[in-house]
Amino acid sequence: MSKNGKHTELNRIDALLASVTEEMLGGEFETEADSQGLRVERILLDLIRPDPIQPRRMLPDDIHHAFHNNQLTPSNALREMVRKAQVTARQHGRPFSNVMDLITNEDHAESASYSPEESLLRELLTLALTIRDDGQVNPLTVVDVSQGVSFQFRIETGERRYWASWLLRDFVPDYHGDGMVPCIIVPPDTASPFRQAKENTARSGLSAIALARQAALLLLAVHDYELPEYAVNNDFYRQALDLHLRGKPKASVQILAAMGGISKMHFSRIKALLGLSDEAMELADLHQIEERKLRYVL
Repeated sequence: MSKNGKHTELNRIDALLASVTEEMLGGEFETEADSQGLRVERILLDLIRPDPIQPRRMLPDDIHHAFHNNQLTPSNALREMVRKAQVTARQHGRPFSNVMDLITNEDHAESASYSPEESLLRELLTLALTIRDDGQVNPLTVVDVSQGVSFQFRIETGERRYWASWLLRDFVPDYHGDGMVPCIIVPPDTASPFRQAKENTARSGLSAIALARQAALLLLAVHDYELPEYAVNNDFYRQALDLHLRGKPKASVQILAAMGGISKMHFSRIKALLGLSDEAMELADLHQIEERKLRYVL
């Protein structure tokens, strides 16, 4: 297929996925999805893995790498995150023994200044309880990366829902779900970092460092770099510091749009954050420090 043909196909798939909810699965949507090579299924949570190079990291850096290096199961990764949140909560005089205590302690929620670990855990718990009570409204988009008889699916969009589902399954008492989550399965040859970028930028709370990683992935993609399927360090993203959009007008429009319609100057400032040290990037990502503050330490 020509590049133009593949681009047109990806646009059709993007449009199809843009506003789908679980209630729409089946019927006309499933017929249209099938015509685009998509499959709509409920998949066992154990068969799904997050994208290791997803710019928007849900887990603290050390847990992220341990998980993607297969040193932690999803449940153990969450347990480590809960432990981190418990330590910071105890330091601020609001100890909790299990995640459901966060709900019973909500009387202090409006006045408290939560650590990043506590805030993330609260967000995931809120989403988990919404899924429990109302079902999962938005399906995950996953890429079929199965090999032989070994089934495996990599998340393209929806990692927050994935972790909330694990939290619900293993940490919320008296939950009796079937361990399945609704998914739209995308063929490997139509996986798109641009679709992932659009979902990321459509969500609130994307840190400046996550945006820098996002910019790097898109630049690497349009320059035909192979994107790995394993966890990477910051040097992988720093390759984008030597890349630019000159002479690529179509790619420039696509990237700036996927980044939320930002200007070329803003894009350049975001990309420049990749020049920060590893320690600075980790702290800036954890504490959601804005680009306009970080630019002065480059």
